[in-house]
Amino acid sequence: MKKLFSFCALSLASLAAGAAQTAETAVHHPDIWTPVTEHAINNDIPQLLGFADKPVYAASYNPDAVSTGYLSFLHAAATIGNLLFAAVVVVAILFAVFVLINGRAKLDNGFSGKLIDRWSPLDVFLHWLAAVPGVILILTGLVIGAGRFWLADLMTPDHFASLATASVMFHNFFAFFFIVGGVLIMIKWCARQLPEKGDGKWFACLGGYVGHSGKHPDAGFANAGEKAFFWCFTIFGLILMVTGLMMLYPETFGDPSKNSLQLALILHIVSAIILSAFSVVHIYMGAVMSEGGMENMLSGKCDENWARQNHNLWYAKVSGK
Repeated sequence: MKKLFSFCALSLASLAAGAAQTAETAVHHPDIWTPVTEHAINNDIPQLLGFADKPVYAASYNPDAVSTGYLSFLHAAATIGNLLFAAVVVVAILFAVFVLINGRAKLDNGFSGKLIDRWSPLDVFLHWLAAVPGVILILTGLVIGAGRFWLADLMTPDHFASLATASVMFHNFFAFFFIVGGVLIMIKWCARQLPEKGDGKWFACLGGYVGHSGKHPDAGFANAGEKAFFWCFTIFGLILMVTGLMMLYPETFGDPSKNSLQLALILHIVSAIILSAFSVVHIYMGAVMSEGGMENMLSGKCDENWARQNHNLWYAKVSGK
């Protein structure tokens, strides 16, 4: 009985001591803590302001400086996802239907069997150094931006979360290869992509691809369509590169403000939509639409009849005919 009494007394003493300690640690110290307040910011995620020390940081923060226009754009996530989906999937489907109806642009006189040099081995390497990562960036970007609207319902939450996480990792990794290959292409190829006199006529008859009228407009080393894609790639590609690096390494860009990073994200999204659509068309034109076109970027050589039909001015210059 004495042992039981002693045990109960010890237990009560321990509980009392614990309660006293809890009461002591729960005392509010206004000299250390500042109240945490919720500040609503123009449709943005509410900001919780409050700091254990140096409350001057709260005073320096200006939540009203956040652009409502940027936030409204980014808030339309479903619209952005649909535009990304349309730029890749819908454009690919529409172009496939066009090829089925219109047919491929075949060589009038078939293949001659005589090959001439068109791209150097370095050019071919740089093309694929940018092209393969570029396709990966388009696909992973599609998952990141549109996946939860078009893919999430087709798989379990865990599977989609794994896919999204992997897409972000691959996107960030392959971006560096795309940057290296893309920048070198922009520098090395730009001299051959300048506007020429016959470019307007090429656009006027859509390069002779529609309806196969037999008209093959004059073109130098690069036709007007190829030049359009090159400058689209250069302009929007550079925007993608700079904004992507800015979001990955903000400290390198001087710790930009929230507004600056939101603007970078918007420019990244818009450029991705435009360049993705152009890239799908470019892939179709080179790999599907133009007979003999794909061989250019596999071997660096092209058939003589292909050169004469599609780039007659350049062919006349290199052949002396």
